[in-house]
Amino acid sequence: MHWAVQMLLVLWPFFLIVGVFLCLHLITMCTGNSAPGWQLRCTECDRTRDADEAGVTRIGAASIGKVTFGYCSECQGFRWIAIERKPNFEHASE
Repeated sequence: MHWAVQMLLVLWPFFLIVGVFLCLHLITMCTGNSAPGWQLRCTECDRTRDADEAGVTRIGAASIGKVTFGYCSECQGFRWIAIERKPNFEHASE
């Protein structure tokens, strides 16, 4: 097999990952927000935080009942954190 083909077979995952991150970076630069309209809510104490402040990226995402395991600074412990739409959030296109 030619050396160029071997290099391509080895390096294609790297180029794919870099391309995905470049696309996310460009979208974030254009919108100014990496998680517009999303919030994080502790399922124990109901404390909410803007998803963008927490470093969450949800561009073009839609879900029902999405949760993740994380630390709540209000409860001072690890809890199930719900990722949900902000109430009364309107899309820019609407």
